[in-house]
Amino acid sequence: MNCFTSKSQTNYTYEKLIAEASLLHLQKDYKNAVPKLEKAFLIENPDALNAYKAAGIYSLDENKTKAFQYLDLSLDKGWTEADQLLIDPYFDFIRTNYSQEWKAIENKACLKEQHYVETLKLPELRKKINSMGIEDQKIRYSKIQTSDPEQLNLIQQKINELDFKNLSTAKEILKSNGWPKISEIGKDGAHNFWLIVQHADQDILFQKSALYEMEKLKGTNELDMENYAFLYDRVQCNLNYKQLYGTQVNWTQNGKASSFRGIVNEHEVDKRRMALKLLPLAIYALNYGFEYTLPTAVEALKRAENDTENTFNLINEAKNYYQTKEFKKVYDNYNNASMILGGMTSAQNFEAATLFANIYNQTTEEQYRSISLDFLGLNYLRGDLIKKDLLSNKEFRSFYSEKRWKDLIESLQ
Repeated sequence: MNCFTSKSQTNYTYEKLIAEASLLHLQKDYKNAVPKLEKAFLIENPDALNAYKAAGIYSLDENKTKAFQYLDLSLDKGWTEADQLLIDPYFDFIRTNYSQEWKAIENKACLKEQHYVETLKLPELRKKINSMGIEDQKIRYSKIQTSDPEQLNLIQQKINELDFKNLSTAKEILKSNGWPKISEIGKDGAHNFWLIVQHADQDILFQKSALYEMEKLKGTNELDMENYAFLYDRVQCNLNYKQLYGTQVNWTQNGKASSFRGIVNEHEVDKRRMALKLLPLAIYALNYGFEYTLPTAVEALKRAENDTENTFNLINEAKNYYQTKEFKKVYDNYNNASMILGGMTSAQNFEAATLFANIYNQTTEEQYRSISLDFLGLNYLRGDLIKKDLLSNKEFRSFYSEKRWKDLIESLQ
């Protein structure tokens, strides 16, 4: 941190408190979130987003005066999502119990948004995208509030259905408009569009195409660079590469984050984040409730070497198990190797696919054909699959009638 000026240090102190308050907010510990906020706001006045978050925390803490105070401030600072405000469950307490004051805030929000919309080139597209974003967040909020397993399954089904519906609409928007510009749909519209794309993990090729369109706007004021960093890392991790900016975390079984997923040249990650005006990872980690220390160049190199060595050892063991026909252990070893982010190369994926095709030909057990196609599918998503290599490999001939194989071949034409 000694590379930052004292002024920057003050800003980071503010951001640290905001991050800690945000985590307590998510943990529904409003009593302890409030002091963090108040201490932060003594250092620096909140922007529109942090004032809005503070208002939500105060409402949940049933502090009517502070909730309205910070809602009013957020609107003065430029909060523009009136539709989100009107349905936000965090404000149920003041919306229900103080209807007159709420009506005044509602009118102010709608008027502010009306003036804002007049400055945009594609206001109808913004409205459409924001509606999608609101539905996305509403259904995910309901999942957070539910503990009943049966209800959780039903909500997850609804989330999957909504994600598919939003994906179809997002594809149409991207095809017609490219990545929508901030001057066209506003910062809120651009953020909500990113949110929809970020949740489209079922279609990684679409995420890649969206990222390509984002790239065209880099270096302009038309793109939120934090959104870019998140999508870039999301795509990298979905392709089983290491991330660049450290936006993706490892989640534990109890729904808490424990660490960051693998990062390329991790000792330089804060430099890359600073270039995009993002906070250092040590502060960002506080949003997820864990501590982080930037590694030295030596430590980062050692971690990368360990990942490479572990991958190499797992693959070698798998090949030895193949020789002794311990096919289940072959499966387990390759499965473990594939979970090391940035571990297996595309060449190793193809080699694994061929090996499992051979095992399937010996056993006709579907799990081996399935994992073989998984490795081939990953190479396809990476853009590293060659049709002639597939068709010239005799091990895959038993796959020819399988739908996933047919789809793969057809996609390579």
